[in-house]
Amino acid sequence: MTDTQAGSTSRPNLGRFGTFGRGVTYVGEGEAARLVKIAHNVFLGVVIQSLAEITVLAERGGVSRAAFLQFLNESVMGSAFSRYKSPALVNLDFHPTFTTVLLRKDLQLGLSAGKELGVPMPLAAATDMLIAQAIGAGYTSEDFATLVLEQARRSGYGIESENTPVDDGLAPEEA
Repeated sequence: MTDTQAGSTSRPNLGRFGTFGRGVTYVGEGEAARLVKIAHNVFLGVVIQSLAEITVLAERGGVSRAAFLQFLNESVMGSAFSRYKSPALVNLDFHPTFTTVLLRKDLQLGLSAGKELGVPMPLAAATDMLIAQAIGAGYTSEDFATLVLEQARRSGYGIESENTPVDDGLAPEEA
């Protein structure tokens, strides 16, 4: 069975897993598909770290995390991902969807691929270091959104749940 045939066969079952993306894209066979998955997760790491940093910045400036993330999610910079992670960042519910340990593994694989392919990745390297610090602080089995706790700690304060209802963007929009 070719990869294209496998994709056609499995496509009807993909709906069972929700709609986090807009579709399925065939990117190539074997190593190419693996590299795309790793690149995606490197981007995920850089984005969650950046989201933690700007959320802590806004909070330190007197804006609630809920208000800041609502603003962000309604702006051109908002995304399905920022909406999906907003409840965790606001209410500090870190049931795992993807742990910092697994995220770091993929960052390490991405950095290795970058080195092998001659692609400098300074943002990914800085993110890897910050995630390593979070793992060293004990954030190993909870969701990688715990990076917001580490960012607050590095900023000299502890954060608490805002206990505020926050839309995760997963519910279908009403017509």
